[in-house]
Amino acid sequence: MTDRICWCGAKELLPFSAEYGRCFDCGTLVARTALSDEELVVANDDADFYGKQYWLQHQGKDYGYPNIFERSRRDLADRNLHWLRTLLRYRLPPAKVLELGCSHGSFVGLLHLAGYEAAGVEMSPWVVEYAKKTFGIPVAVGPVEDLETQPESLDVIALMDVLEHLPDPIGTMTHALRLLKPDGLLLIQTPQFKQEMNYQELVATNGAFLEQFKSDEHLYLFTQDSARRLFSQLGAEHVVFEPPMFPQYDMFFVVSKLPIVATPEGAIEEALASTPNLRFVQAMLDLESRARSLDSQIKIIDADRAERLDQIHKLTAMVHDRDAMLRKGRVFKR
Repeated sequence: MTDRICWCGAKELLPFSAEYGRCFDCGTLVARTALSDEELVVANDDADFYGKQYWLQHQGKDYGYPNIFERSRRDLADRNLHWLRTLLRYRLPPAKVLELGCSHGSFVGLLHLAGYEAAGVEMSPWVVEYAKKTFGIPVAVGPVEDLETQPESLDVIALMDVLEHLPDPIGTMTHALRLLKPDGLLLIQTPQFKQEMNYQELVATNGAFLEQFKSDEHLYLFTQDSARRLFSQLGAEHVVFEPPMFPQYDMFFVVSKLPIVATPEGAIEEALASTPNLRFVQAMLDLESRARSLDSQIKIIDADRAERLDQIHKLTAMVHDRDAMLRKGRVFKR
């Protein structure tokens, strides 16, 4: 274990919880005690923290998450499509994409189906082989700094639930930006800490963000402002925040050194109709949109039902109160 200072260099941490302190300067939550940089490297795939057992035991046993075999199927139908929809909004295929921390590889597999030249990076040799075998995709053993990737050769680098794990966000993001073309993009999903959050209130209300307090692995929990500050410091001043799939605890954004221009909707439609594979992708996106629309309608109906039930309870209480007053009045008349 090691004491960490903030990524911004500030050493003063304000009290937040037993696990985390809040940076006095930039507002990022910093893990007070965390694994050392050496402990985060996978030298022994069978024993090290981010090795094989991270995927086969740790996530399920310690957090109750679905195992990697289930996730490699489930993620395709929801989060992967959400990420792809946003990527299409800013960079159409064919484009060269590298996903850092690609896990089981399903997003890279979907990107291939959508016409991107995509590859992944992971720390565990076991999960690298699993991703290759499961989705037939190119995946390399990281870290990304060790790969022989040419500078300014990539259009997009994706980091889905990865930024918070990086022991040196400045160093890794500097390297990532160096690999991007001048107009290249970072596509990032990471937990969003909000300055108004109070640990005691989160515990009292069982707040959704409590799930993100994993100081062994979530080393830095950024706010929107501190995330902007990180990339602005690296010369990538253009940031666009998109709706995250899990707004209760995540943020989702695009970063670039040059102004970010959205793809016209007509161009996206035209691209998705250009090949048989992309027509299948369009159908998947359509199905996902309908499912989300149906889910929203169900939530509206449930909320309306709950409101009506609350009104019924209030009216019932009023009737009971009136009957009690009438009975009391009859007693007094006698």
